[in-house]
Amino acid sequence: MGVFLGILFPQGSLRFLVVYLLVIIVLMFLLHRFMMHKYFSHLFYFILICMFGMCMSWFSQLYNNDLSKESHYFRFIDQSITAKLTICRQLKSTKVSERFYGKLHMINDTQVEGKVLIEFPLSVENDLKVGDVFVCKTTLRSINAPVSPYDFDYKRYLIRQHVYAKIKLEGRYVKLGEDNSLLVTLQKFRSSLSKTLEESNLSTNTVVLMKAMLLGDKSSVTQEIKTSFTDSGVVHIIAISGMHIGILYFVLLFTFGFVKRLKYGNYVYVCMVLICLWSFAVFSGLSSSVVRSVLMFSFFTLTKLKKGYRLVFEALVTSMLILLLFDSNYIFDIGFQLSYFAVISIVTFYPLFSKHLTLKNKVILYFVDILLVSFVAQLGVLGLTLFYFHQVPLHFLLTNFFAVSLLPVVLYGGILVLIKVIINVQSVHLEVWYDNFISFYLQVIQFFSSLSQWILKDVEIRITHVLSYYVLLYGVWYLANSISYKKITHFFCLCIVCQLMFIVETIYTKEELLLYNNYGPSLVTVQTAKKLRIFGKSILNHKDSLLLKENRFQNNIEELICDTNEVFAFKGVTYLMVNKTKSYDLLSKKGMVFIISNNPKINMERMIISLRPKTIIIDNSNYKYHQVKWIDTCEKFNIPFYIISDQGAYRMG
Repeated sequence: MGVFLGILFPQGSLRFLVVYLLVIIVLMFLLHRFMMHKYFSHLFYFILICMFGMCMSWFSQLYNNDLSKESHYFRFIDQSITAKLTICRQLKSTKVSERFYGKLHMINDTQVEGKVLIEFPLSVENDLKVGDVFVCKTTLRSINAPVSPYDFDYKRYLIRQHVYAKIKLEGRYVKLGEDNSLLVTLQKFRSSLSKTLEESNLSTNTVVLMKAMLLGDKSSVTQEIKTSFTDSGVVHIIAISGMHIGILYFVLLFTFGFVKRLKYGNYVYVCMVLICLWSFAVFSGLSSSVVRSVLMFSFFTLTKLKKGYRLVFEALVTSMLILLLFDSNYIFDIGFQLSYFAVISIVTFYPLFSKHLTLKNKVILYFVDILLVSFVAQLGVLGLTLFYFHQVPLHFLLTNFFAVSLLPVVLYGGILVLIKVIINVQSVHLEVWYDNFISFYLQVIQFFSSLSQWILKDVEIRITHVLSYYVLLYGVWYLANSISYKKITHFFCLCIVCQLMFIVETIYTKEELLLYNNYGPSLVTVQTAKKLRIFGKSILNHKDSLLLKENRFQNNIEELICDTNEVFAFKGVTYLMVNKTKSYDLLSKKGMVFIISNNPKINMERMIISLRPKTIIIDNSNYKYHQVKWIDTCEKFNIPFYIISDQGAYRMG
């Protein structure tokens, strides 16, 4: 709890941390010196441990803060530079450019460090690959913030990946050599395996799936395949995730089980499993999802050293805390949240259900276990899935039953095919068999994804709902272990807490005016309570609907109202939408806010003199030369103005 509080309420001052640590030491001394009542003693210990956890979290964040390092490149942002850097990872390309992560070594004549985003326009010839070291002249640009509220914040996402700037290579560069470090060498080896697979007789879809599930390379996964797996509820299968590491973990336990018979065999057994797990993590590129899963199963492996009761839950929490102390940004990673909530749910709920299974047939028990694990894992991630993706497939049990049951065949068959392709055996029988199997596998996944009537979409859920769901889920688990009057009382108290949260949320009403930053006609919305009124429109087009979608989800909008009025009031201020449709010479009210859009033919000087507006907002649908002319006029008459193309969406709440 202390570590979590330290992340949610960060403190970046080293002096404060030192004083805080001294306070903890003094409190520990006082507790030891003057022992108090048992109840207060336990409470005091709890608070003290939380404070120590917060202190550890703050020290970790301070130590890992890139921008506090003098050698970081951040001070060169938005400057023209001569840079020396290494390409360290290839990303999925966009429609206009290839993208990589690069590691900066030198700017001008100054040694620096840090990761940047590198963009190569597809129109520019590029022969650089992972591991290449090169020098170029470029501009170190800051990452663009989202153009409108409720858009995906790519800038924040990159900052959590420790990337603070980007460079766009459109000119010449000089290649200096190659980086021969271990991780880069392994990435080159994986790239060569990917190329070998692409040149084989396997179909495109099989190659794409093998690269994603065996080599951790999702750059070739098509949107069609991704949508099929997402709508089926098994998108976690595409990438190397906890499920793949879990299968590898159990195979390793079975494979090296004979070692336990030797003297000190238990220690050798654990060491061999750990070495294999981390070797696979290094080979797959040490992506965050793989490191997270391997660390989790490493602690599960360490519990094998203790006879009797396995400290499964303790191992799980320990791996989580180590990751958060290493990099607190993990807590904001959706994959991190989904992985740990799924595993925690399995660890807590699976024993409650499995103790009632009395099946003796191991084959039937295997498939029943798959269904049971899928169900309890879905229980754990349901709240987060609805919050982030706003949809859930109701047929997830059937899809997971099929997809997970055959996953070992997909993985081990893929490994055999990969080995065969590498050693270049002439016979193609194995490839043909595996290709047909993968085609069948994908067809079934696509069939499940086509059952759109079984997919619950556009679910509006807020953080209050998520918290209430997990509070009640904990209450159900707490009650299911053993029912007693005391536990029933506690459960109803939890229900009351959830009700109070909803009541508080109902009392709070949000009011907001928002002018979106889009290149089409103006999109102006006013939110009052659970209604969203869109002004100046009689009907919404597809683009408008997409822009408003996340707004609806986050603010629990129940009703959208299109209003053709171009004059409206918000918090005592009148807003006027100035466009091509009306004449404004006849207006007489002064002190309005003008929203200028769609390049209206107006005499700005005459309108300012006659109406004396409070503020002028110029949206993104106007030509640039019109914007410059109107800005000059506003400055001439000392009228405040807001330029959406430069300053982003206009928001008033």
